[in-house]
Amino acid sequence: MTRLLSSLSHGGSKLPWVSFALAAMSLAFFAVLGGKPEALIYDRELIENGEFWRLVTGHFVHLDHQHLLMNVGALIALGFLYETSPHGGARRLMLGCFVLSGTLISSVLFLGDLKTQFYCGLSAILNSLYVVTMSAMWRETRSRIWLIGFGLLFAKTGYEALFGSVFSSSLEWPPHIGAHLTGILSGTLLLSSDYMKRGYLRLRRSNVSALGPN
Repeated sequence: MTRLLSSLSHGGSKLPWVSFALAAMSLAFFAVLGGKPEALIYDRELIENGEFWRLVTGHFVHLDHQHLLMNVGALIALGFLYETSPHGGARRLMLGCFVLSGTLISSVLFLGDLKTQFYCGLSAILNSLYVVTMSAMWRETRSRIWLIGFGLLFAKTGYEALFGSVFSSSLEWPPHIGAHLTGILSGTLLLSSDYMKRGYLRLRRSNVSALGPN
């Protein structure tokens, strides 16, 4: 365990720049507009009237300082683990988490959940990043701690589906389980795509080697 934790602080990038940039965006929105800004939250009625930017900005604004700090803290923690560790992965995959999961989550909310009028926050997208991070760590270290990490995510999501939020019971809006599950799904889709690409490249290299001179 000590060897594993020590290895996480060596060999990677010095700072998680992608995570810092995304966290700074959320912090800036809150500093300028405060919690639950009317101009940027996911608001179904206003989206239907043409304010489509809310499908994107809704993920980067928060209800209050507790909601903000909880999500930004989780983003930076995962970012340090994923971006600076030698066991992490490509930053393009991390950005893919935000693009794909943000798109899928907004689509599920708008097209599949007509009852949800308002939504905001990073937590559902963070589920996608969590899946990708745990997988990257497991693939490189084969340590059971990362499998336990997967189990904790599913346990948390199941608990919230049955009983409500684990960490934010005082928030005005409860966690949206459909959005959280969509985040997990998008992380899984990204991993599947990445594994298929890796497999294709290995197969191509092996074919090139077989055709080369003996």
